[in-house]
Amino acid sequence: MKRLKLQRPLLTLVTATLLTCAADVLAANCTFDGSPSTQTLSFGASLANGGLSIPADTPDGTVVYQDTAQQSSWHYWRCTATSQYGVAVNPAFGTPASYVTTFPLGKTGLSFRIWMDMLDRYEPSLFAISPKGYGIASGTVRLEIIKSGPLAANVTVAAGSLGTLQSGELILNRFNLANSLVVNTASCQTPSVPVAMGDDYQLNEFREAGAHARTVRFNIGLNQCQTGIKKVTYSLKANTPVIDAAKGIVALNDSSTAKGIGLQLMNDVGQPMALNTTYPFNAFTTTGTSFKIPLTAAYYRLGKEEPQAGSANTEVTFIVNYL
Repeated sequence: MKRLKLQRPLLTLVTATLLTCAADVLAANCTFDGSPSTQTLSFGASLANGGLSIPADTPDGTVVYQDTAQQSSWHYWRCTATSQYGVAVNPAFGTPASYVTTFPLGKTGLSFRIWMDMLDRYEPSLFAISPKGYGIASGTVRLEIIKSGPLAANVTVAAGSLGTLQSGELILNRFNLANSLVVNTASCQTPSVPVAMGDDYQLNEFREAGAHARTVRFNIGLNQCQTGIKKVTYSLKANTPVIDAAKGIVALNDSSTAKGIGLQLMNDVGQPMALNTTYPFNAFTTTGTSFKIPLTAAYYRLGKEEPQAGSANTEVTFIVNYL
């Protein structure tokens, strides 16, 4: 009886060892034929110079970045059983369906694909191949980054593995991103604009409701505009109570002591600028880097109460959209 008890653990151990060996045999269904070995192809060296600027209205399917690398030697390999061949995407980005050629980079709104010149095709995700010998010539391999959907608020794809080209468990090529891919929303620098309205007004300039005194010109500066912007729109948003949105009239702020007066915002020819309304900036060009949006402002008699002298300040937010 003691012998039987000693043998049972030994039999269990042997069975486990045999199963492990069987798994190793399955993993070796595909092996290199001759001297070829796994090659590592790195892309994105130019990304070290700065982020990638993508206009918000870029159509889905647009290639926003590409780079090439060289597969320096042939791949020869042989599979002894039906195996899965294709691009195995880094699991951190998700698992694509079988035999697709575009692979999402997580939930960034970007995807990637791999073009192989020597095969004249985009390499697909894993699909079944028959047991026989295969070969891929040396040649150029191109990585393409594509806008495939709405861009996330903050897009960063870390440097490292994008995936591998493999047959069974045999890795033919590793596809690596040499530098992190950071998407910068293309924009211009827009500094705050203090507008000196003047301090020499007289109450008799505001005798009637709707009267306004002189107009004061000012500009919204668009400086150091990045490449990739196709058009610019802007809108005005009141930081104080709105008196008349259609006419662009806002109230003075709480620190002001003047009474019966508001501020009207207008374009450069004196037409009222409606609040919360998007206007195109037609003077923008894709070849320029700095621009000025010309506007005017004027104090405006509200008519609800007699005007009273005092300080008259207000604040308005300018919202600029880069498309």
